[in-house]
Amino acid sequence: MTRPTAPALRTGTWTVLSGRTTATFEVRNFGFNRVRGTIPVTAGTVEVTGGEVTAIAATLDLGALDTENPRRDADLRKPKLLDSATHPELVFEAARIWRHEGWEVTGELRLRGTSCPLTLTVEPPTGEGHVRATGTLDRAPLGVRAPRPMIGRYVRIVVDAWLAPPS
Repeated sequence: MTRPTAPALRTGTWTVLSGRTTATFEVRNFGFNRVRGTIPVTAGTVEVTGGEVTAIAATLDLGALDTENPRRDADLRKPKLLDSATHPELVFEAARIWRHEGWEVTGELRLRGTSCPLTLTVEPPTGEGHVRATGTLDRAPLGVRAPRPMIGRYVRIVVDAWLAPPS
Protein backbone atom coordinates (compact mmCIF):
# COMPACT_ATOMS: atom_id res chain seq x y z
CA MET A 1 0.00 0.00 0.00
CA THR A 2 1.42 3.38 -0.94
CA ARG A 3 0.89 6.41 1.22
CA PRO A 4 -0.50 9.59 -0.29
CA THR A 5 1.93 12.43 -0.82
CA ALA A 6 1.22 16.05 -0.02
CA PRO A 7 -0.86 17.78 -2.66
CA ALA A 8 0.72 20.50 -4.73
CA LEU A 9 -0.21 24.05 -3.79
CA ARG A 10 -0.87 26.91 -6.16
CA THR A 11 2.27 28.90 -7.05
CA GLY A 12 2.69 32.25 -5.29
CA THR A 13 2.80 33.69 -1.79
CA TRP A 14 0.24 32.30 0.64
CA THR A 15 -0.38 34.62 3.59
CA VAL A 16 -1.19 33.56 7.15
CA LEU A 17 -4.65 34.62 8.30
CA SER A 18 -3.58 35.91 11.71
CA GLY A 19 -7.08 35.99 13.17
CA ARG A 20 -7.58 32.27 12.50
CA THR A 21 -4.06 30.90 12.97
CA THR A 22 -2.96 29.68 16.40
CA ALA A 23 0.23 28.34 17.88
CA THR A 24 -0.32 26.25 20.97
CA PHE A 25 2.30 24.87 23.31
CA GLU A 26 2.48 22.30 26.06
CA VAL A 27 5.23 21.92 28.64
CA ARG A 28 5.58 19.91 31.85
CA ASN A 29 5.29 21.84 35.08
CA PHE A 30 6.71 20.42 38.32
CA GLY A 31 7.47 17.18 36.47
CA PHE A 32 3.92 15.85 36.20
CA ASN A 33 1.48 18.68 35.38
CA ARG A 34 1.14 19.92 31.83
CA VAL A 35 0.77 23.61 31.13
CA ARG A 36 -0.89 24.55 27.86
CA GLY A 37 -1.07 27.93 26.24
CA THR A 38 -1.41 29.87 23.02
CA ILE A 39 0.67 32.51 21.28
CA PRO A 40 -0.96 34.48 18.45
CA VAL A 41 0.60 34.19 15.01
CA THR A 42 0.63 37.80 13.81
CA ALA A 43 2.24 37.36 10.40
CA GLY A 44 3.50 34.67 8.10
CA THR A 45 4.01 33.57 4.54
CA VAL A 46 4.44 30.36 2.60
CA GLU A 47 6.17 30.68 -0.78
CA VAL A 48 5.24 28.11 -3.41
CA THR A 49 7.06 27.68 -6.72
CA GLY A 50 6.02 25.02 -9.22
CA GLY A 51 3.83 23.28 -6.66
CA GLU A 52 6.67 22.99 -4.12
CA VAL A 53 6.94 24.93 -0.86
CA THR A 54 10.19 26.92 -1.09
CA ALA A 55 10.06 29.28 1.92
CA ILE A 56 8.15 29.64 5.18
CA ALA A 57 8.28 32.47 7.72
CA ALA A 58 6.12 33.27 10.76
CA THR A 59 6.04 35.85 13.54
CA LEU A 60 4.36 35.29 16.91
CA ASP A 61 3.42 37.88 19.57
CA LEU A 62 4.94 36.88 22.93
CA GLY A 63 3.20 39.77 24.69
CA ALA A 64 -0.14 38.08 23.99
CA LEU A 65 0.90 34.65 25.32
CA ASP A 66 -2.03 33.10 27.20
CA THR A 67 -2.04 30.08 29.54
CA GLU A 68 -5.39 31.07 31.11
CA ASN A 69 -3.48 32.01 34.26
CA PRO A 70 -2.59 35.74 34.31
CA ARG A 71 0.02 35.37 37.06
CA ARG A 72 1.80 32.57 35.18
CA ASP A 73 1.62 34.60 31.95
CA ALA A 74 3.25 37.58 33.67
CA ASP A 75 5.98 35.30 35.09
CA LEU A 76 6.66 33.78 31.64
CA ARG A 77 7.12 37.27 30.15
CA LYS A 78 9.83 38.21 32.71
CA PRO A 79 13.48 38.71 31.62
CA LYS A 80 14.72 35.33 32.92
CA LEU A 81 12.17 33.46 30.83
CA LEU A 82 10.77 34.91 27.58
CA ASP A 83 11.84 38.55 28.15
CA SER A 84 8.93 39.73 26.01
CA ALA A 85 9.35 43.41 26.96
CA THR A 86 12.78 43.47 25.28
CA HIS A 87 12.08 40.81 22.63
CA PRO A 88 8.32 40.88 21.91
CA GLU A 89 8.38 38.52 18.95
CA LEU A 90 9.22 34.91 18.30
CA VAL A 91 10.22 34.36 14.65
CA PHE A 92 10.55 31.15 12.65
CA GLU A 93 12.15 30.91 9.20
CA ALA A 94 12.48 27.68 7.28
CA ALA A 95 15.90 26.67 5.98
CA ARG A 96 14.98 23.32 4.43
CA ILE A 97 11.63 21.95 3.29
CA TRP A 98 11.07 18.52 1.86
CA ARG A 99 7.94 16.66 0.88
CA HIS A 100 6.83 13.22 2.01
CA GLU A 101 3.31 12.43 3.32
CA GLY A 102 3.13 16.11 4.25
CA TRP A 103 6.26 18.19 4.65
CA GLU A 104 9.24 18.23 6.98
CA VAL A 105 10.38 21.76 7.70
CA THR A 106 13.68 22.52 9.40
CA GLY A 107 14.44 26.10 10.27
CA GLU A 108 15.61 28.62 12.78
CA LEU A 109 13.54 29.82 15.73
CA ARG A 110 14.59 33.24 17.05
CA LEU A 111 13.70 34.24 20.59
CA ARG A 112 15.35 36.49 23.21
CA GLY A 113 18.02 37.67 20.77
CA THR A 114 19.28 34.15 20.08
CA SER A 115 18.23 31.23 17.92
CA CYS A 116 18.04 27.47 17.75
CA PRO A 117 17.03 24.86 15.17
CA LEU A 118 13.46 23.61 15.06
CA THR A 119 11.97 20.85 12.91
CA LEU A 120 8.25 20.77 12.23
CA THR A 121 6.21 17.99 10.69
CA VAL A 122 3.45 19.42 8.51
CA GLU A 123 0.43 17.22 7.86
CA PRO A 124 -1.07 17.15 4.39
CA PRO A 125 -3.55 20.03 4.04
CA THR A 126 -7.10 19.11 5.07
CA GLY A 127 -8.56 21.77 2.83
CA GLU A 128 -7.28 24.58 0.68
CA GLY A 129 -5.19 26.82 2.86
CA HIS A 130 -5.42 24.84 6.12
CA VAL A 131 -2.31 23.12 7.49
CA ARG A 132 -1.20 21.75 10.85
CA ALA A 133 2.41 21.54 11.98
CA THR A 134 3.89 19.92 15.09
CA GLY A 135 7.32 19.94 16.65
CA THR A 136 9.29 19.85 19.90
CA LEU A 137 11.42 22.77 21.04
CA ASP A 138 14.40 22.43 23.38
CA ARG A 139 14.22 25.68 25.38
CA ALA A 140 17.76 25.44 26.81
CA PRO A 141 19.68 26.77 23.75
CA LEU A 142 17.43 29.86 23.74
CA GLY A 143 18.54 30.92 27.20
CA VAL A 144 15.13 30.37 28.79
CA ARG A 145 16.34 29.61 32.29
CA ALA A 146 14.15 27.97 34.89
CA PRO A 147 14.75 25.04 37.19
CA ARG A 148 13.77 21.85 35.31
CA PRO A 149 11.30 20.76 38.01
CA MET A 150 9.41 24.04 37.52
CA ILE A 151 9.34 24.10 33.72
CA GLY A 152 10.25 21.14 31.53
CA ARG A 153 13.08 21.49 29.06
CA TYR A 154 11.06 20.39 26.02
CA VAL A 155 8.06 22.27 24.71
CA ARG A 156 5.59 20.63 22.33
CA ILE A 157 4.33 23.04 19.67
CA VAL A 158 1.29 22.76 17.41
CA VAL A 159 0.54 25.36 14.74
CA ASP A 160 -2.93 25.30 13.22
CA ALA A 161 -2.51 27.62 10.23
CA TRP A 162 -5.03 29.07 7.82
CA LEU A 163 -3.53 30.59 4.70
CA ALA A 164 -4.98 32.99 2.14
CA PRO A 165 -4.09 31.83 -1.38
CA PRO A 166 -2.12 34.02 -3.76
CA SER A 167 -4.25 36.43 -5.74
